[in-house]
Amino acid sequence: MRMQLRMAAALSLGLLGSGCASISQVQTADTLGEGKFQFALEPGLARASATDSETSEGTTVNVPQFDLALRYGVTDRLDLGARLGTSLVELQGKYLFTNPENPTLAVSLAPSVSGIFGGIGSVDVGYVRLALPLLVGFKTSGGSEFVLGPRLDGTRFLAGADGSSASLNLLSGGASVGYALRVSEGFRLMPEIAYSRPLAGAVTAGDESAGGTVNAGGTWQFRLGFLFGQGRPTLSARSSGETYE
Repeated sequence: MRMQLRMAAALSLGLLGSGCASISQVQTADTLGEGKFQFALEPGLARASATDSETSEGTTVNVPQFDLALRYGVTDRLDLGARLGTSLVELQGKYLFTNPENPTLAVSLAPSVSGIFGGIGSVDVGYVRLALPLLVGFKTSGGSEFVLGPRLDGTRFLAGADGSSASLNLLSGGASVGYALRVSEGFRLMPEIAYSRPLAGAVTAGDESAGGTVNAGGTWQFRLGFLFGQGRPTLSARSSGETYE
């Protein structure tokens, strides 16, 4: 059982450190608008830490990241997209709850799913992550947007070798803060910092299992997004006296 637990812990740290568990959004809370496209370049850096519960020794991993993202406005309230790179293959969605014409506030839910299955030497591994971030955007008259993103993540790690297997399920919580600076009508520059840490987990190794709260280090990520695409026409908060929901 101890060997299986260490295998699952090593797998989770390796995936987190490699940047596979992306906790960054690098997008506005507002949607693009029906029929609009957005292409994004997302370089960044991930910093993950963990502590061995038996030896109390800490491990920190710093890894550069880079993703490409493409998003499309299906309707004025719904965007669909995909991200590819160090975050593996990630499918994204975003639904806008507030009025698309609201010039000051945008609130949306931006779920995503990512994962990978394969082999590393004699070890078979798998990883699936479901993220549920709530994006709250405060829009300015210049077309820029300050974005807050509290989030929950459900992650499942799998590992098997020589007839033995282990799985690790984690529930994590965190948040991101970013600012989408409108440089021109078709380009925004968006720095973003995000943090997440495990809250609860369960490990299964063979016929044995254990679960409970998780006392583990967290992950920091910094991204600098280059967002290309015209998106929704800019609205001025100061030129309208209307009230929006």
